[in-house]
Formats: sequence, structure tokens, C-alpha cells
Amino acid sequence: MPTAAPTMDEHPVWSIDPRAPGAPPVRQEWVLTNGVGGFAMGTVPGVPTRRYHGLLVAAMKPPVLRTLTLAAVDDTVEVTDPEGGVETFRLTPFHFVTAGERASGCPHLVRFEKDDVARWTYELPTSAGVISVTKTLELGDGRNAAVLRYEMPDDADIALRVRPLVALRDFHALLTGHEPALRARTLPGILGSPGVLLTRRDLGLHLVCRGAQEYRDAPQAYRGIEFMVERERGLDDHEDWASPGEFVAHGSRTVELIASVDTEGRGEWRGARDARRRRRRGMVEAVLAGARRPEDGRVRARLAQLAAAADDFVAQRAGSAPGKTTVLAGYPWFADWGRDTMIALPGLLLTTARHEEAFDVLRTFAGAQRRGMIPNRFDDHAGPAHYNTVDASLWFIHACVAWLDATEDAGRFDTHLRPACERVVEAYLGGTDYNIKVDAIDGLVSAGSHETQLTWMDARRDGVVFTPRFGKAVEINALWIHALRSLERAIRAIGGSDAPLRADGLRTHAHRATDGFRAAFLKGPAGGLIDCITPEQASRSVNWKPSMDLRPNQVFAASLGDAPLDESERRGVVGAIRAHLLTPAGLRTLSPSAPAYEPFYQGPLFDRDRAYHNGTVWPWLLGPFCEALMRSESFSETSRGEASRRLLVLADAMDTPSVGQLSEIADAEATPLGDPHGVHRFDGCPAQAWSVAETLRVLVLAQTQAAPA
Repeated sequence: MPTAAPTMDEHPVWSIDPRAPGAPPVRQEWVLTNGVGGFAMGTVPGVPTRRYHGLLVAAMKPPVLRTLTLAAVDDTVEVTDPEGGVETFRLTPFHFVTAGERASGCPHLVRFEKDDVARWTYELPTSAGVISVTKTLELGDGRNAAVLRYEMPDDADIALRVRPLVALRDFHALLTGHEPALRARTLPGILGSPGVLLTRRDLGLHLVCRGAQEYRDAPQAYRGIEFMVERERGLDDHEDWASPGEFVAHGSRTVELIASVDTEGRGEWRGARDARRRRRRGMVEAVLAGARRPEDGRVRARLAQLAAAADDFVAQRAGSAPGKTTVLAGYPWFADWGRDTMIALPGLLLTTARHEEAFDVLRTFAGAQRRGMIPNRFDDHAGPAHYNTVDASLWFIHACVAWLDATEDAGRFDTHLRPACERVVEAYLGGTDYNIKVDAIDGLVSAGSHETQLTWMDARRDGVVFTPRFGKAVEINALWIHALRSLERAIRAIGGSDAPLRADGLRTHAHRATDGFRAAFLKGPAGGLIDCITPEQASRSVNWKPSMDLRPNQVFAASLGDAPLDESERRGVVGAIRAHLLTPAGLRTLSPSAPAYEPFYQGPLFDRDRAYHNGTVWPWLLGPFCEALMRSESFSETSRGEASRRLLVLADAMDTPSVGQLSEIADAEATPLGDPHGVHRFDGCPAQAWSVAETLRVLVLAQTQAAPA
């Protein structure tokens, strides 16, 4: 499979030769982001294989209401030889439902590169010799705008034709043929450049082509554009795109197609580009400094790449009020989720020293609290927030205390974050939505019913709950104890007249919950912990039935600093996971010996959701596992070395299949079509925030000598 070349620490660049042996480059994806929720996404050769692939997916109400505007371009280069003959080369291949064969690449593409832009280099074999053409896609930082730039030699008779293919639809939807027709209005020349305004319903796209001499109004329909990945997922897999005409450039050295949902045009991109690169360089510098500038070049390079990847998930909301910064859970389809944000925040924003933005995120969620709960997610379509989670609020406390530890800003923590953290504790003690309440008998958190999915193992489809974990779940109660203890520690450190009383109350609850935890969850399968205990009504009493499924959720009882296990018990958890769940790509979600185990994530959505937490590997869990490993061995040199090696193997997956990013999930078993190391096939969201964040955070942790708090 094509792989990326090594990169410099300061400015990571992936360079891929799509002609190299291995799996077809059409299976390799890339993503660019614009910092306000919009993005561009596609495959290395340019073949659209998802409904989400496009050159500009605009966030109409940042960071949501995402709209596929400029789906693609059909770009051709025409070279005229001295005798007047014309040779034509198409740069972008497509899959059509009516075609007998599907292109796996572009025959003239010799190099693909990605950093904060995507760049394609083509070599066109003309009768007069090979001609090199470069195409670069760049998104405006902080704007729903893109520029597609072509660089061509000036010693050849070349014409470039660029035909925009326009969707103007919700990025989840497909054009079915019932939508209003695309309308085009030719614009007067802007600085001598032809342009066109395209509209459908209340959506519009502004296109200007610098370097082109003319725009030809020549509507054409591209019918039956087929999306290979959608077909594999059992979804509708094709649609029709409209092209209003084409831009034509004769003899131009540089041609730029500028697309935007506003009318600002090209604008001053250099300043925004430089600011973005300074921001990413600052993140890389902070990460390398935090890791004590490791001597190992491979470690430095992967840390730099992970730091740069982390920037893709940080976005700004519309408006100028406090609380602008948010974290997107993954590309292409996730928006800002509470659970994902709180898990990813330490790696994305604290490890990279973006402390002010971290505070902005935490203050936003604190302000959105309802009955002590933070939102599970903000709505994808700018509707009301959703609150159906038990763990997001506990991860919120973890993130708030981690922010305090990183900044030592006791004043803002005490004023803005501590009250919200204490409201979580009060709500859980007194009871809140979804039957979330602390059991007065053992001090443990119980939540949900057979109809709810409140933990991160939340797959449900067609009324079927694939991983019912209502009752008392192991990670929820490890988080509960960790929240109580860490918040107690923070309150004592800040001080104040009533601090001892509040802290003593938290300690009392933590002691009772710790005793309850040890009674409920120890003596699990393979020397680890029980995953969940579920209530069963017996006459007037409740019996708690333990699940003997061996799952990875126990890892947090061993990885969190204020968790309820001693070092020996942490080693028991690490051993159980190592024996049954550990893979190079992350942790399986169920032991292979379980009857419900699914080795592969494949088929229609029902089958995929069934496998989602019943075997499917989650890369983000490798971070907590490696932290648990190090804690179980007092951060010995041996344990830190193993943690580094395992995380570096996972980070190698950034070379492929999602160039410069880490995917959401992977198959539980290896296949011949796995990654270049022969491990597991990655799937799900091609770019996932917590996969990057936890790999980055714990890889930095593994480079330090002292154990953290």
C-alpha cells in the first residue's frame, strides 16, 4: 500500500506515491478543515467514494449545518503539439453506476502530498515529452471558502478546462432528482476574472476563476455518480450532480478556481495561511517541549504529526460571544459531542498548550448544564442540545481538573468551573434524568433502563440495543470515584473558608463508593473486573446480576490517577486486557471467546452496529491501556518503553488509510487487506478526535520520567 515519507518535526508533510505496490489509493482518504466546522475530503486519486467527499463542505452556521457545495471538478488539460494536434488528459476520475469498470486511481498521478493543503502532481506523457501539472486545494482558515490552484509549465501550448460539479445540499443527503434545478447567473469580471453565482433553494455558491479567459455557459448533468463506500455500507450509493458550464484558460501559468459561500472572493489568504501555520507550529513546539524533546527521531516525528492532526478538530462557533471554541468529534459526520469533547480535550488542547481555548470549551459546556448534566451532543442542525449520557458529565469534571492542573489558574477554576463540577456531584447524589442516581447503600452510580444507552457503548438500531449496560457500569463508577477524589484535591488546593467542609463531603462519598466498587467489580473474568451489574427485581428487593463479558471499560479503573484500584489490581486489569482485548490497532470491545463476538465491521448498518461494541477495535482505548500499563508498574522505564512502542505502531496508521489522521475504529481481526503492517482494517469515521488526542497525550506521557498526579 502507498505510504507516506518521513516528515520534518516543525511542519509535517505526507508524501505518497500512488503507484507504489499495495492496496489501491482509492482506499486512501484525506481531509482538510477550515476551523469553523467546514471541510474538504476525498481520496488520493480524487475519485469520490462517499457522499461526504467534496472540495468545499461549508458550515452554514458554524460549526454545523454543513452543506456540500462544490462537490468536485471535471478538469482536463489539452496540449497542442507543433503540428496542431491536440492531446487531452483528464485529471479527476469518477465512478458511474453505468460504467463497466471502476477506476482505482488516476494513471497520470505520480505524487500526492498533504499538510494543511492537498497537492496532486501529474505527469502527462505528450508526444513532445512529459509535462508536469500540479493541482493544490486549500481551504480558507476561518472561512467557508476554497481555492483550487493549477500550476502548469509556460513552455507548452496548454489549455485547461475546469468544469465545476455542484451539489448545494445537506452533506448527509443525496440528490434524488426532486430538488429544484440549479440556477446560474454569470457575474461581471472581477479583476478581469470570469465568475458565476450558483443557487439552489436558499443555498448559493460563488465561483471565480483567475487565470481563465472565459466562462462558457454550457449546462451538463453528471448522472449516476457512484459512491463505493456508501454501497459497502448498504446505503443509497449514487446521485446526480449539475455542472453549469466550464472555465477555460489558454496559456496561463497559474489558474485559480475560487469557491465561497460569501462574496469576498479570494481575499487575503496568505495572512490566514501564515496564522494557521504559526498555530500548528506552536502546537508542535508545545508537544515536543512537554515530551522533553525525545532523542528518538521517530517519536519526534509522530508527536509532531499528531499535534498537527489535533488542530483539525478545534473549531469556532459563529458570533463573538464567549464560548466560541468547540471540539468536533470526527470527520466527516460528527459535530461537537460532550463525551468525546471531554475525553479528547486534554490531548487536543492541554497537551498542545491551547489553554485559553480549553477554558472556552469548558465554560461553554458548564453554561449548557441541565439538571447537573452537560450535553451529550449539540444538535447537528442547530436545534436544542441532547442530554442522554451518564459519563459525559463525569468526564467534564476530569477535564476541568486537568485544566486546573495544567494552568494553575485557581481563580477562574473556582469562579467558572468548580460550581459546575459540584452541580454534577449534587445531581448524581440526588438523582437526575434517565434514572441516574447514586445508590445510598453502596455509593455507586446507577443509570438507565433496558431501553436506554447512556454509556459510550451506545449502538442501537431498529429498536435493538446491542450492548445493554444499564445499572452500575464499571467505567462510570471508576469515573465517579475519580471525579470525587480529584475534585476534593482541587478544592483543598484552592482553599477558602468552606473548602474543608466541601472537600470532606466529597471524601466521604469517595470512600463509600470505593468500598462499593471493590465489592461489586473485583473478581471479574481473567483476573480483571466485572463490566456491569444489572438490577433484577426479586419480590421487594433488587438483586444485582453481574455481566461476565470481558470488555475494555475496566481500563479506566486502572488508568485514571484517582481510580479505586491499587497497583496490584491495576496489573490484574492490564493482564486481562492484554490477554483478550489488546491489538496493535487498539482494544477490542469484547473478548473473542464471547458468543456475541463479531470479528469484522462490515455489511449493512444493522450488522455494523451489532459489531460496533461487540469486538470492533477502538484505537482511542490504546491510550488509556498504555497509561494503565505505566501506572501498574510505577512508570518504570520498561513500561514507558512498551507504551511508546505500542502507540507508535498505532500512529503509523496516520500514513494510511486516512492520510494524516487516525480512524474511529478497526476490525477486531486482521485481514490481508489490513494496514501496511498487516494488522487491522480501519473503518468508521476516517478522522476521529479522541483517537488522535489519546494517542498524543499518552505518547507524551510515556516520554516523561515522573508519574503525573
